[in-house]
Amino acid sequence: MRVPSWAPEIIVAGLLAGAFFATESRPRHDPFLAARVPGRQLDSVLKARDTVRLRIRDTRALLEVLRDSEYAAKLPRDTMTIAELLTWAREEHARRMKAQAEATAAERARQAEARRQLEPLVSVSVVKKTFLPRDPASEQFEDYISLAFAYKNKGTKPIRAFQGDATFLDTFGDSIYSAHLKVDLPLSPGQTRREPARIVRVNPNRVAHQRLRDTPLDKMKLLWATTDVLFADGTRISVAPEP
Repeated sequence: MRVPSWAPEIIVAGLLAGAFFATESRPRHDPFLAARVPGRQLDSVLKARDTVRLRIRDTRALLEVLRDSEYAAKLPRDTMTIAELLTWAREEHARRMKAQAEATAAERARQAEARRQLEPLVSVSVVKKTFLPRDPASEQFEDYISLAFAYKNKGTKPIRAFQGDATFLDTFGDSIYSAHLKVDLPLSPGQTRREPARIVRVNPNRVAHQRLRDTPLDKMKLLWATTDVLFADGTRISVAPEP
């Protein structure tokens, strides 16, 4: 028997209301906590809002497990006291928090390793920057910046496509403009290729666009960070987690 999807929402108000009236100095004997109930029917028991008096931390732990539609199958026994259920809920909450922390740490380590492998694979440079002012006579009604990039495969495997983050820095190392680039351009090991210029439509209200337009190319430095490489053999290295 599953807990109805609406059950947590119905009992939330009662649990939280009771939590506000609970204190750390509550008596050892509490008829509500000592009551033995079928764990699968816990939602029905908790609907008796006027009898629920739980501490906030217990309320949060209990609500968390109740939101899991499969919680009943995880109970250690079919029948438990409310106090035993609260103890189990707190332990389940702690287990989830630990698992979440471990998963987060593992993902961060995976991303760090992916960045380490990606860093030497591709180099990116800007070979030309041109400002294209609006020209109504030619039906160009906005200003544009043209950026021509060159890419080099510094690895040992043929690359089918890649993407990453490009950040333009000024003489002092401050960011001028940044963009994420997707490059669908096959590269053999050691090969350098130049693609057609990319066009940036200038927004006169954006300071980054103004600085990109006005800073000479020889006064800028490009900082490139590869985030994803798809090799010709179908293998892939990516900072992003797998879907």
